Formats: sequence, structure tokens, C-alpha cells
Amino acid sequence: MSIAGPSTKPAIDQSEVRFLIEKNADGIIVVDESGVVLFANPASETIFGRPIGSLIGSPIGIPFVVDDMTEISVHQPGARVIDAEIRTVETTFDGRPARLASIRDISSRRATEERLRHAAKMEAVGRLTAGIAHDFNNLLTVVLGNLESAMRVTAGADSRIANALENAARGARQAAQLTAKLLSFARQKPLEARLVDLKELISSLSDLLQRTLGETIVVRTTVAEDLWPVEVDPTELESAILNLAVNARDAMPEGGSIAIEVANIDRKLADETREDEGRPGPHVLIAVTDSGCGMTPDVLSRVFEPFFTTKPDGRGTGLGLSQVYGFVRQSGGHITLSSKPNGGTRIEILLPKAAAQSDALPPPQASKQDSPFVLHSREGETILVVEDNEDVRAFASNSLREFGYVVIEASDAHSALKILERGARVDLLFTDLGLPGQLTGKDLAECARAHRPGLKVLITTGYAGDVLIREGRLEAGTRLLSKPFSSAELGGRVRELLNHGNAPTRRVLVVEDEFLLSLLLTDMLSERGFVTEAATSFEEAVLKARSTHHELAAAVVDLGLPDRPGDGLVEELRALRSDLPIVLTTGYADDEIRQRFAPAARLEILTKPFDVDQLIAALERMEVHS
Repeated sequence: MSIAGPSTKPAIDQSEVRFLIEKNADGIIVVDESGVVLFANPASETIFGRPIGSLIGSPIGIPFVVDDMTEISVHQPGARVIDAEIRTVETTFDGRPARLASIRDISSRRATEERLRHAAKMEAVGRLTAGIAHDFNNLLTVVLGNLESAMRVTAGADSRIANALENAARGARQAAQLTAKLLSFARQKPLEARLVDLKELISSLSDLLQRTLGETIVVRTTVAEDLWPVEVDPTELESAILNLAVNARDAMPEGGSIAIEVANIDRKLADETREDEGRPGPHVLIAVTDSGCGMTPDVLSRVFEPFFTTKPDGRGTGLGLSQVYGFVRQSGGHITLSSKPNGGTRIEILLPKAAAQSDALPPPQASKQDSPFVLHSREGETILVVEDNEDVRAFASNSLREFGYVVIEASDAHSALKILERGARVDLLFTDLGLPGQLTGKDLAECARAHRPGLKVLITTGYAGDVLIREGRLEAGTRLLSKPFSSAELGGRVRELLNHGNAPTRRVLVVEDEFLLSLLLTDMLSERGFVTEAATSFEEAVLKARSTHHELAAAVVDLGLPDRPGDGLVEELRALRSDLPIVLTTGYADDEIRQRFAPAARLEILTKPFDVDQLIAALERMEVHS
């Protein structure tokens, strides 16, 4: 071989030239004027996916622009495409004109750049959605608060008015759920993290999954022994796994299988080249694999984007995977997804091993001697309400006044501190997080406690952001009420804080999908001193019960739930707490229903409509006293 430039240069040892060309990591080829390959070095085999023997003597379909760098796509046999840079110069080969091209594979660089662009886009969308959710939650607080008041005022009025208010409230509640999902994606949703035994969580969840997904789906779980502990919000984790399983079911309309694998892995530094960046070290892997239809590359590249969905209109918001993505990243973990058409999908969640078991407290245990507390004020208790939004402040203040509290109002932190400095009685500070001026609600709380050590503080916000959240969870000692909130929720949280260290909280799980009835039940129970947890579906009720069953005094369950019958919920609740008192409510309790539940201990059936005295009497028959 003899390669020389167009001008006379000092002589170079040809063996050294050949050595450098053959050892070069870039592909180097020489073509004649018609594009036929005259020479190719070993690195060219990798770039073109063909042996040198098949390259030489064949035309090659790439552009050769002399004295310029061009980016090209090289199509290899088997339909694989790589991105490359090519630089071309004129030369001679064995005494005839030719062109020498240096070709560099830039596929990895392109992939890295695309990951960075994608991450920047996701962060930008996250900031936008968090800001929208913040303002929207303020509006929803006012909307729901006024609807709640209107329902109380018009109770027993024209049924058309009641239906209109109920429909409006249902729409507002759905909007609140939407903002909650947006905040989860944006990683601005406060998480109640604690040490979780994944073996127990997955084992108990597998039965629920099998029943929820139907008989055509086979669910298999493989859980390794001696799993490392992880510190996460268990309710959010269960919701994430349910979300992935439901997505997998939708990808298998004719049936199929879902495999859930849980194991310890030591994530090496080299693993950080994966699409979902993260830290190396010990992690627990949760993998969900299905045998469904899979995804095309263009769909795969967008699956975590909010509002992106392949489902028909009206069958999905496109926030399911976005919510899972946000939760995992906020929990300090990583998530990856691999799929191909007709080849199923595999999603891997990696959660870091908990640093130490002493870092988190176990869930509180309910005592048999727990006594209920009243929701209303005691002995002129005074609440300082600090909120810059006039409508939200008016709703919160009026709600607390209805419960009998003395309320002092302030629109910013500076005004609130002046009130405290004057020596006014304040039993609890209820403040918005985002206040005008230089001080946030958190700053106000710290200053207030400096003046009055031990002052109870409840912070409310449309989203917590980095002010309250540290490494994906609320800072220690922070009590938060997320917007939008109802009067009963506000009154319950305030009473909880004021009672802290005195009478313990008694919670009742209320499972009712009709908003007006749910509101009525929570009001009934709140007036008699209970704190309520509301759920509108079978699935939501199970998730809430799993995280609060130690604290539950009882459950009130409607038999006619939208996703699954309420009688099946009895089994789920009793699996968590065999002695949990349960009131079943129904519009039509026939003999078959009563006979079926006759043997069940600590279970009462109420036929709608019923009043508060009948509900309290049913609870008292099961030794749950108000």
C-alpha cells in the first residue's frame, strides 16, 4: 500500500504509517473516485458491521465531503444504525487519486447528550407542574371549602341543588388528585418515609394484585431471603407497584403473566452509565416484568413524560408512570424501563439500602386504653392563622371559628411575629409555607418557637418544595396539612396537635364513593371526636388501611364501591386487624347479606339512610365509644 498527499512531504516509514492506521480506534478507509473501498483498517469492521474482506472492492453508501467534518448514520447488517463523524481528505492510493476518510463512532456521546436533554426537559416540566399545582391547590381549597359550606347550609333542600353541589365537589376532588399526581412527578410531594420490610409488603400485596388483575393474569413473585431494609413511604410504594401491575394488565388484553422479583444488588460504579443516573452501592431491586405487547422505541423514549399515554381518549391521564418516576427519584432511587414490540416490558426500581435501622421510627401502635377526644375547642384555645391568600385565610379562619376556637389572622410572617411579641395567647400556629417577604412559613415557625418554646405548629402548602423536603422526605418534627383541605381535615389535624401528649388520636376509616355521603359521615364522626381517613374506592381503602391500621379504631365501609364490592374489603381489613370493628353501610340490606355476615364478630350493618345516633350506637355495640 502506498498513501501520499497531493504535495511532496518528508519521507515517513511506511511500516509506521500502517501500524498507526491499523491500531487506530477510529475507522479509516480509502475509496476511489467512484466510492469503491480500496483499503479499510480493523476498526472499520466494528463501525460497518462487516469484515474487511467484504468491504474492500465494494462501493459504500456514505458521503465523502473533502476537508469537512460531517455527521452520518451508518446502517449495519441487521438494521442496527450507529451515529458517526466522518472527516475526508484527498490523497493517492497506489499512484491514483483517492479519498481517505476517518470515521468515529459517536453513538455513546449522542446517547449521553440525549439523556441530558431528556433530564433537562423533565426537570423543566417538573418545575412548571409544581408551580401550577401550587396555585391550583389554593384555588381548590377555596372551591371545596365553599362547596362544603353550601352542602351544610342546603342540607335537606331541593335534590337538584344537592346533586349539583355533589357533582361540583366530585370534580374538584378529582382535580385535587390530579395535582397530587403532578406533584409526585415533580418530586415535590412530601413523603412519610419509614423503614419497610419489603418481603412482608410484597407478600401481602401479591394476593391483592391477583384479585385485582383478574383470572386471566398470572402473578408470580420471587422474593429473596434476608432483604436489606429500605426507607420509603410504604403507601406510595404499594401504589407504585399497583400502578405498574395495572399497566402490565392493560398491555395483555388476552391475558398473560406478571413476574415481580425482589432482590439485593450491589450497584457498581459502571452501572451509572445506565439511562437513569444514580449512586453506586447496595440497593434493593424491585422488578416488574410482563409478557405483554411491549413498546416501540419512540413510545419507550416518552413513557415517563406527564400526560403521555397510548391509551384511547378517556382511558388514562398519562400520569401513572410519571407518578412512579417522581416517587422513586424522590426516594433516592432509580428507575429503568426496557421493552420491545411483542417482547414484553420490564421495569426495574432500585431503592437504596437504609443506612441504619435506628434512623426511622416504627409506625405507632394503638393502645387498648386509647380514649377519643372532642374535635371542638377547649377553654378558649387560640389559633394564629397566617395566610396571604385572602380567600384561603377566610375559609380556614371561619372553619376554626365554627369549631369554637378563637382565631387571630395575619397575612405575612412580620405581622404574625408582632402578634406573638405582644404576648397574645396562641396555642397553635397554622401557617402557609409560601408567605410574602423574606420569611417563609418554616422561618416563621422557627422564630415563633424561639419566642415561645413548645408552641404547636401546623404548616399548610400547595407543594412543599425544597424548603420542607430534604432528600425526598419531610424534615423531622414538621407537621404538614396539604392543600386542598376540608374543614374536617383542618379541625382534625389541629385537634391532633393540641392533644399531643394528652389523649391519643382515634381514627376511623370511611370508605364511601359518593362525595356527599362521605362528607356527611366524616362530619358525623368528627362531631363525636374522631379523626377520619376517607377513601373512595376499594384500592384506595386498602392502601390507606395498610399504613394506618395500627391507629384505626374502626372502619365504616359502603358495600357498593366502584371498583370492587365492599364486602371483599372486610376480608382485607380483617387480614390486617382481625379485631377491627367494621360498620357496613348499604342502601338495601337483604336477608342474604345479613346471614352472610351474621357469624362475623365486631361487625354491624346499617341500612341507608341512618343518622348519627344510629352510627354511634353501632360503634358502641362494638365497644368503640365516642
